[in-house]
Amino acid sequence: MGTDPFSATLPPLSWRERGLSPFSAGTLSSVVQGERLRAAWDGELAGLAGTFSLALVGPSGPLVSRDADAPHYAASTIKLAVLAALLRDRNAGRPEAFGPVVVHAEFAGAGGRAFTLQQSDDQDDDTWALLGSTADLLWLAERMIVVSGNLATDLVVERLGIGSVQRFLADAGLSGPLGFTRLIGDAAAEAAGSTNTVTAAGLASLMTGIADHTLLGAADSERALGFLAAQQHRRMIPAGLPESTWSASKGGWVPGVQHDVALVRPESAPPYALAVCTTSPLPEPDAERLIARLSAITWEHWIRWHG
Repeated sequence: MGTDPFSATLPPLSWRERGLSPFSAGTLSSVVQGERLRAAWDGELAGLAGTFSLALVGPSGPLVSRDADAPHYAASTIKLAVLAALLRDRNAGRPEAFGPVVVHAEFAGAGGRAFTLQQSDDQDDDTWALLGSTADLLWLAERMIVVSGNLATDLVVERLGIGSVQRFLADAGLSGPLGFTRLIGDAAAEAAGSTNTVTAAGLASLMTGIADHTLLGAADSERALGFLAAQQHRRMIPAGLPESTWSASKGGWVPGVQHDVALVRPESAPPYALAVCTTSPLPEPDAERLIARLSAITWEHWIRWHG
């Protein structure tokens, strides 16, 4: 496998490589800066019903959090773990992680009961157009991330096995914060109590572990970030960033749940990862705008810290 061409265009992750310090000389301490950012988050969330979790991680590790260990229904953010597991399995040479897959919509559920995905519940017409024919596994993984395809996700997981994703999370030390027990759309398993869960802290740790090459090799990390940077659903964390700011993100949404996790690489400051998880009665557009505003607040404070 060659080097991902996208990697050549990315600035390096490490602040040391970029000649920067994690907090510029003469600025307030990171503790005070963190308290100010947390207070700004709290001010934005004041009076809202629901659970709102945030985690900010810089190159030196976790920096600021708000209810970051609270569990939330994962929605599509769990697809980030599926991508990482696939890339790790490919690096290990597992034959299940390579080759074509027959595209189909009926799957065996966690309890043994078959279920069928519906195209109307998906946003990936390109994969559905291949029903009955074959698609490359890595192409399906790209669709899973870039357009958050549900059919593509279940085809990848069916090929790898749920246990492969669980082993990846366990090896990464994330099997507590991030739980994966069933396929997307397995309503019977969900009704029986089998669900996929995330925390803001877990999502931020997964994103930074991909970005700094601790969870995947360099080539696989850059491939993953290339998929994530091509994300088409950009109404949450990316929407709160200045135009043209590089970001790599994966969101998730169902009624009452809106999450996003992103790696952000400013031109004049160190990179950071931000995860925002919301479980609330807010309508979807309002929840998206809220996450975008929390992203903008984080950006403003981060740039001020490193100015």
